[in-house]
Amino acid sequence: MKELYSIGETAKLMGISVQTLRNYSNLQLLKPQYIDDYTGYRYYSFKQFHYIDRIKYLRSLGLSLSEIEEILDDGKPDKMLSYLELQEKRIAEELNKLRETYEDIKWYIGYFEHLNEYHFDNIPYVLKFDTRYIMYVNHFEDDTVETVETRLAGLKNKQDLKYRRQYGYIADFDNLIKKKFVPQKYFIYLKEKPTKEADWFMELPAGEYLCFRGKICTDDWNPSMVAAYFKDHKKPTYVIANEHEDNLSEYHECPYEIQTLIKKSE
Repeated sequence: MKELYSIGETAKLMGISVQTLRNYSNLQLLKPQYIDDYTGYRYYSFKQFHYIDRIKYLRSLGLSLSEIEEILDDGKPDKMLSYLELQEKRIAEELNKLRETYEDIKWYIGYFEHLNEYHFDNIPYVLKFDTRYIMYVNHFEDDTVETVETRLAGLKNKQDLKYRRQYGYIADFDNLIKKKFVPQKYFIYLKEKPTKEADWFMELPAGEYLCFRGKICTDDWNPSMVAAYFKDHKKPTYVIANEHEDNLSEYHECPYEIQTLIKKSE
């Protein structure tokens, strides 16, 4: 059996770089078995291959070099087990964050694709929604877009909650069918129901909604078909107006989807 292997031979056999072996040595994680005093060349023994392989394996599991150093210095399985359990917990947390990010991306794609699916202005259509949750600020008569957005931003920053990046209004129904947009609340959607009741929280009921698309912050919209429908049906007290960005630079004249509950889920 060959007693010593050069750093190049060791790197090739173990599938790592020469620089990595040098780093392990400089960090006192794994010193060469022998260093030639004259040339400075580093040599490793066959017995050290086992340690190199373990370091590689633990690194592939995400453990830090300092953690691996503690494991090797201790030399007992219990120390390695404790760090593996810690890493298991870290990975589980990362997976949860990745799943959440994945769901957020899917939602955001759906948000932008929604306009392409329902692109006909002022023509009513029916959509079904699950229960939704919003955080809102009241919209007063002398409010502007800037004042309500600023108040809502301040409220958001005080709460440790997760949001969907979609804003909207709760508006008066009677004025809406007269083509008067009179907002009562300005809101943002929450991902989930808050654990505690709050005066800024509102639950939008699940059910079927009569919807139409229009630029309600301009004069370019027409609620006449919705008004005609409710001549023969029970009128709601409010409507939901969801903002949909059709460009990324100017949103004050963007289209809104107006949603009016027509059948509540049982």
